[in-house]
Amino acid sequence: MLYKDFLKNLDKCPFCDGGNNRHLLKTETAYLTYALAPYHKHHLLIVPFRHEEIILGLTDKEVLDMDFLQEEALKIFKKLGYKNMSVLEREGDNTSKSIPHLHNHVIPEVRIGDLDHNGNERRVMSESEIKDVVDEIFSVL
Repeated sequence: MLYKDFLKNLDKCPFCDGGNNRHLLKTETAYLTYALAPYHKHHLLIVPFRHEEIILGLTDKEVLDMDFLQEEALKIFKKLGYKNMSVLEREGDNTSKSIPHLHNHVIPEVRIGDLDHNGNERRVMSESEIKDVVDEIFSVL
């Protein structure tokens, strides 16, 4: 499924349910998960549990927890052998941000945009792709 079609079918914020069973790591106020429509297969997201849309709206605790999870994501990428990473946090209506719930992207070896790292339209991963990515990430935790 293409990401644009996934977005058309959303009836609620996909992050407000706390990511349900998609946590790779979590703290009291935030969690690390994989992107359903990744720029790269190991594209990770850091999401506060509380719905917040602006960076300056985060509490001090949320900032600390998200910073901790960012460091953990970068350690995961180093263990997976990546040398280049991007951390992206977008705010505002004109930033190509598709989900208003604040979240940080942590992405290895990729240029950021509407296309995946191969220049194709981004698509939502299949269940088997999700399983493979989660298994690979857990193997280095």
